Amino acid sequence: MSIKAKIMNWVKALILPVGVWAIFSIITGGRFATTTAVLSALRTAVVPIILGMTLAFGMQMNMWNFAAGAILYACAIFGAYFADLTGSGIPGLCVFSILTGVVLCAAMGILYRILRVPCLVLSLGMVMVIEALPNIFVPGANGKIGLLDGYLGSSPYCYIILAVMFAIFYFINSCTTLGANMRAIGANIKIADSAGIDIDRTKFISFLLSGVFLGVAGIVYMSANVSVTAVTGIASVSIIFDGIMGVFLALVLSRWINFSASVLIGTFTIRLLSSGLVACGFSSEVRGILTGVFLFAVITFSANANVPQQMREKKRIAAEADMEFSSAKQG
Repeated sequence: MSIKAKIMNWVKALILPVGVWAIFSIITGGRFATTTAVLSALRTAVVPIILGMTLAFGMQMNMWNFAAGAILYACAIFGAYFADLTGSGIPGLCVFSILTGVVLCAAMGILYRILRVPCLVLSLGMVMVIEALPNIFVPGANGKIGLLDGYLGSSPYCYIILAVMFAIFYFINSCTTLGANMRAIGANIKIADSAGIDIDRTKFISFLLSGVFLGVAGIVYMSANVSVTAVTGIASVSIIFDGIMGVFLALVLSRWINFSASVLIGTFTIRLLSSGLVACGFSSEVRGILTGVFLFAVITFSANANVPQQMREKKRIAAEADMEFSSAKQG
């Protein structure tokens, strides 16, 4: 692909976030056009972007992990709790949060392999189990760190963490056999199996990777909030919606640019949209409706983008057939 074509593809991919930013900048009379507003949206997008990358590992293989939000809460709370018990501070938070994520996701991977049920079904059941763990084992079901210890959730540390995790995500997806195997499984699992790909091994590794990413998301989430209380009743699922919608947008944008970069841009666009709606003063209910309409419109446009071209092609073929028929009739 030529450099000009690559530049045009990136321009097409960036139209979406730039368009969202421009529209809300006009609606808010320039208040959303400031650097502060954009940086604020980017800072609040760090955790959703990491969640989007986490969910993308499974969604590439048509696996939906609705337990990701519950695991994030568990990572944040258990990480802070054990760090406090051991007096290990922020290093302890990091170690115990990632360890919690890996253990819980490994358990899910083992159950997935043993039970042979769809990941969607398994994850919905595991949401309630994992949500209950902090309530059972952590006093007050609350994880807390010192106010001055929350620096990993603020600039520039949160951006450095995001950059490191994105580099890992990009390398896995674009430069490793594992990434190619995940794409192959998502495209056609039967053909992937016939080609010799170890389906169970690939999926289990994706669970472990998800655990690492969720552990890091838990670190940033706890650092940004300082105090996190466990939730119940599948309330943790709401935290992953931005990540899911970001991956949906990524599937659209990946027509022009790398899928890994698409996840980053797609999730940031969703957060930019949410921040813009807040700046406009809309209620949470209206924001949810408008976000859903936006996602629906983008995916619908993408799914039907080739329809005009297909219609023109059909008309051309029909015209050529008519000409040939007329010529044969005259002959």
